[in-house]
Amino acid sequence: MGLRRIAPRAHNRSDQVDLFMRLWDVPLDDAQMRHIGEHAPISQKRSIFGNMNHEGAPYPASSCLASRFHPDFLAVVEPGVRDFLVAIAVDHNLVTYTSCEGHDYRPDGRRPDERHVGLIPRSAEESARAIAVFEAVGRTLNAMPASPAVEVALMLNEVHDGQAVYPTIDLYLSKHADADWDDYFAGVDMATAQLVAALESEQPIA
Repeated sequence: MGLRRIAPRAHNRSDQVDLFMRLWDVPLDDAQMRHIGEHAPISQKRSIFGNMNHEGAPYPASSCLASRFHPDFLAVVEPGVRDFLVAIAVDHNLVTYTSCEGHDYRPDGRRPDERHVGLIPRSAEESARAIAVFEAVGRTLNAMPASPAVEVALMLNEVHDGQAVYPTIDLYLSKHADADWDDYFAGVDMATAQLVAALESEQPIA
């Protein structure tokens, strides 16, 4: 049985996606990294719920697309999802465009966000390989989860940039249907460590 599919997010938009994807595969030498760090630093503000975005808004909001070679790349990733993102972006050489460590909005009467990392495949072939690996890893972990409150799931979506549309794949650590949110947030770090270890044991996707 395949992984549960999460319904696509609405309003999944970004800017300059083509440039971002080209820069993703352009390494920088030390001098270039110093220059960019001094003249084009990137930073994000953190909200009361832990979201990192341009304004420090307490819900999903506009945030930067950072190339993996930018010196501030990991500094603008939410701490709880960094290892997960590195496993996707570095170990598997995939283009990540979004990530979330998971946020509990229940004090504001809103549904929480779940932990996930999203990628934009460079090609249909890369997309198929990524989905196959995520499906295989996810099925194994869901059969013996680190936390019964958390399951691996997939969202197949698109990101829009003007008239351009890019297919996306988001790998989720999602709340199990039979679990409550307290148990999810108590177990998501253990589930993350298990997923990262499983991804690191796989051959690179790209």
